[in-house]
Amino acid sequence: MDLLPEKLSLADYKAALEELKFGKVLPTAVYVIADDSIALPKILEELVNRLRSRLEFDDSFNVIKLGSRELKVSFLSYPEFFTDPHPHLSESVGVNLVTGKVRRTQYGHRENPPILHRKETFLPNDHPDIPKFRRLTKEEEEAGLYEDTSTIGFKLNWERLLAEKGLGYRGHRLIRLEKGNQSNNRDQLLDRQIDRHRAAIARSEFSKPIKLLLNHDQLRHNDRLFDYGCGLGDDVNGLNELNYTASGWDPFFAPHEQKQKADVVNLGFVLNVIEDPAERVEALVDAWNHTKRLLVVSTLVAGRENYAYADRFGDGLLTNRNTFQKYFEADELLGLIEHALHVEPVPIEVGVCFVFRDVSDQQDFLSQRTKRSIDWEQVNQKLRLLRPKRVRLSTYDRDPELLDEFWKRMLELGRIPRRQEFDRFDDIRQLCQSANQAEQLFVEKFGEEPLNEARQRRKEDLLVYLAGGEFQKRRTPMAHLSPELRLDLKTFFGHYSLACDEARELLFAAGDSDEMELAIKDLEFGWFDEAEGHFTIHRSLIPQLSPILRIYIECAARLFGDPEQADLIKLHLYSGKLTFQHYDDFEGKTLPELQTRIKVDLRRLFVNVFDHSEGPTHQILFFKERFLPMEFPGRKSMERYSSRLRKLGISEAMLGSNDQGAPSREAFESALEQNGLTKGLARRTSGKVQPPRRD
Repeated sequence: MDLLPEKLSLADYKAALEELKFGKVLPTAVYVIADDSIALPKILEELVNRLRSRLEFDDSFNVIKLGSRELKVSFLSYPEFFTDPHPHLSESVGVNLVTGKVRRTQYGHRENPPILHRKETFLPNDHPDIPKFRRLTKEEEEAGLYEDTSTIGFKLNWERLLAEKGLGYRGHRLIRLEKGNQSNNRDQLLDRQIDRHRAAIARSEFSKPIKLLLNHDQLRHNDRLFDYGCGLGDDVNGLNELNYTASGWDPFFAPHEQKQKADVVNLGFVLNVIEDPAERVEALVDAWNHTKRLLVVSTLVAGRENYAYADRFGDGLLTNRNTFQKYFEADELLGLIEHALHVEPVPIEVGVCFVFRDVSDQQDFLSQRTKRSIDWEQVNQKLRLLRPKRVRLSTYDRDPELLDEFWKRMLELGRIPRRQEFDRFDDIRQLCQSANQAEQLFVEKFGEEPLNEARQRRKEDLLVYLAGGEFQKRRTPMAHLSPELRLDLKTFFGHYSLACDEARELLFAAGDSDEMELAIKDLEFGWFDEAEGHFTIHRSLIPQLSPILRIYIECAARLFGDPEQADLIKLHLYSGKLTFQHYDDFEGKTLPELQTRIKVDLRRLFVNVFDHSEGPTHQILFFKERFLPMEFPGRKSMERYSSRLRKLGISEAMLGSNDQGAPSREAFESALEQNGLTKGLARRTSGKVQPPRRD
């Protein structure tokens, strides 16, 4: 769908924004009331009318958010804009004018939706309601309601502040209430005392967010970690035993510990045990205020409720242990973080987000996540086969360890490292006269091929990273990227805009089912279900995919999290969806059990989580070698087991599309028992196990 008027450029769009005579101006956008009687600059008026017509927006979308850094427009519905002193957001529809992507989010059913303040700023100066709105703002300022604006952007938080000050409204006038007339939603909610501390659990291993921090190298030994709501303190104790610097605070278990500012702050499964939505916002903002570099937020996720006995309470569940649990929808946590902290969170997996203080740190993380590791054993084998040409062996002999280290760093970067990227850079210059001379030495020794492959690999990784940003409709300004990332883009593409253009072309290709079919056509791994149009692989095969397929996965990762946390990844080639499947001990069990299935709809930007761990039957995976690389450890054993299955009449064909015809674990074990077979498919004879015959 062509959403842009002809010849509309970003420069023209920004110039039109400068012409606006009214609107609430924030660093990233301008908000204006939407009214046919209110004149906008011609370019903006044509744009808004075009979008209203194409997307069939009605008059309920009465506020327009115009992005000031990119071609993005959001239509917002505030049904009570003129009647409520602080109307709440009911629905938003964001439109990216470059990609044509449309994202719709509902807020009307949430207990603590975002609200508006200073309504007069949304209106032109001659609007008749300006004096009324401006008078209210002045009264609120004089009452001290804007002294701390960190949490007032949410309905319940604002109402709580009003109650604390004994204030209320009569129309658009601020009034003082008598004590008997004061209402506090939080006090009403807490008529029943909840035992939050009983939700804390003892851990024999690190919690999921701490594991993710370590796996992604986001917690280093020179970092200080603060565990906000540390519970029993097992994560803190474990990290200190490993020589990390960690401390924690908890209102029940460690109330006397000081809250500390730290490089990394963990808000792990705290928001979901707080029954008061307003207090959740306060806890999130307070944790952010103690964060120097990175905040990791984790919550329980809707679709994984597993309480046998629980009652509805507020917007969550009250368990039989008198604890509260809130299960967040996949996009609910993202929306809460965006509105409360005014930053863009990075989903790591469903229910876990990284929130970076510095945009450059965020972009470095996203870039690093798309960067493939180098198989050094394979590289070394190839190099041993290469015949060196004329080589200045005397130079290499003087310090082979230093040169090998520099060569390894060159292959990692795909280019010559700069001084700040290699600790012994000056030693290289002294040995070889210059870094360029060192590169020439390597070319003479190993040829052009290894370095060309490294350059191509890094270029593809950058395209995957950039395409993820284009998919999210949020191209990060060049100035906000780290020096290393800026250098990479300049080296491999010449200019940032050229790199983004190339990434956008690949993104469009990843949305074309014909291109997707071509991308899997010649692959010698993975399982293609022709009936369903599904291509499934093990996570270890992601680096071997073409850029188009990796971009498809990366786009889902921006909504879901790290694909490396799943066992199998299923690409739906024709519907714009992916499914991430998690199994119980995938590598260790012959027939692993499906635990969780996470389906990501890229076209609707929607995530569904399905819990398969509960229920009367359990789904198991047969012939798991279908999805694995040939060199996967233990593959021969898997193939032998599958050969025995086929002799028993169970084949891949009989499983049907999506393995829908596969027997459950319970049915399979019952059949084995009836046929006198063990789980390993050995025959039982007179109470003894007879080993299976060798294939």
